[in-house]
Amino acid sequence: MVIAASLVAALGLSGCASQQQAASTGTTGGGTSLDPKLVAAAQAEAKKLMGNQKLSGSLSVMGDNSGSEAALLQAFYKPFTDATGVQVNFTGSGDNLNVVQSRVAANNPPDLVTTAPGVMQQYSATHKLLDLSSFMGEELANNFTPSVNQTASIGTSIYGVYQGFNNMELWYDPQTYSGPKAGSSWQDVQNWTEQQGKQGKTAWCNAQGGGTSNGYPGELFIEALFAKKYGPDLTEQWGAGKLPWTSPQVKDAFQMFGAIAAHDSYVNGGVQGSLSQNTGTGSNGLVAEPPTCQAVIWGSWTGGLITGSAPGVQPGKNLASMQIPASNPQYANSETYSAEVTYAFKDSPETRVFLQYLASDQAQALLASANHWPVANKNVPASIYSDPTLQNIAKTYFAPGVRLAPGPALLAKTAVVTGAAKGVVSYLENPAGLDSVLQNIQNLQNGQ
Repeated sequence: MVIAASLVAALGLSGCASQQQAASTGTTGGGTSLDPKLVAAAQAEAKKLMGNQKLSGSLSVMGDNSGSEAALLQAFYKPFTDATGVQVNFTGSGDNLNVVQSRVAANNPPDLVTTAPGVMQQYSATHKLLDLSSFMGEELANNFTPSVNQTASIGTSIYGVYQGFNNMELWYDPQTYSGPKAGSSWQDVQNWTEQQGKQGKTAWCNAQGGGTSNGYPGELFIEALFAKKYGPDLTEQWGAGKLPWTSPQVKDAFQMFGAIAAHDSYVNGGVQGSLSQNTGTGSNGLVAEPPTCQAVIWGSWTGGLITGSAPGVQPGKNLASMQIPASNPQYANSETYSAEVTYAFKDSPETRVFLQYLASDQAQALLASANHWPVANKNVPASIYSDPTLQNIAKTYFAPGVRLAPGPALLAKTAVVTGAAKGVVSYLENPAGLDSVLQNIQNLQNGQ
């Protein structure tokens, strides 16, 4: 294993990945350009992991990412294919949860799936998933923190590998943002939002996705507010189904979200407009000329989405992020996150080497260098990212005093996650019906 500070040197990089990218880049598939040195290092690691085995054939992988994000993953997988000869056929869809559920119900699951850990646990009750601890336990222990591995575990065994690992952030343009800065309280944010509304200025972009993913951004927004007020322990209890959706704390978090998202004058396009805005471009109002909003709460991938779809974006200059202000100062460093694990329905030599590749320092450094989202491997140094916002975010995960807070989006089963997203939409359309919305989600939690 190559450990954190020495990984850059071991890969032959002097400082930030951007220094190498400025010199030369290589297109590895799907039109995505990645650093040739990092590509070569990942390919060498895959060949090393393969050893004397003769691998062949293909692997089917299903996940949420589509478009440019799917192209990035295909580029990330290509060094494995070049080293082993195993073709990785990735299918990405915003409706991945339902598509996978249909495949599993038809007894035709893909070889590997990338979904939330709670969904993985759901399938473990009906199918024999591949236990990674049996053949790569030491690698997982060396490359990921105990808390990360714990959420990818069932019982005492680890079944999933994290690739990206995204916390929730408040995104803004430093050149136009007039709101509270880091260290402020959520009440400061709410007060600012109301002041902007009175002045006829729209404070927030709040794209909810439209289509099958409609409402999921709001679900993550609510979880972040909950963790910053009630702390990581109660957040995890909520995620695990031990704190009811009908509890006063969950209702309070929804209402905190609604105090912003349910007001036409506070969100770009009004409430109805936000419900149909695509999340891939719905945050671009931050950097528009003139801007159509000043703040967005969304995941660590937001910078990559904006940079990839809006012209003239310079991270650190006209795009930045900060930790979401807390309602309770005690929980200022409680961080919710949206991340998915890759796990296997099929046990084969090809599957095992592929999962080892995903977890490796070299492969995750390659993924990090694309500057689209942070990675989960703790040994990848922040200097691998050329994007200063991602550097700061990557440091947040493993900083002393930070508590990761897994919530329902990470831990709940498919029906609850999709039901909660629909519940967000129902709530925004009719805030007075919140009690009914929460009861409906709780019914799903209870299996009704």
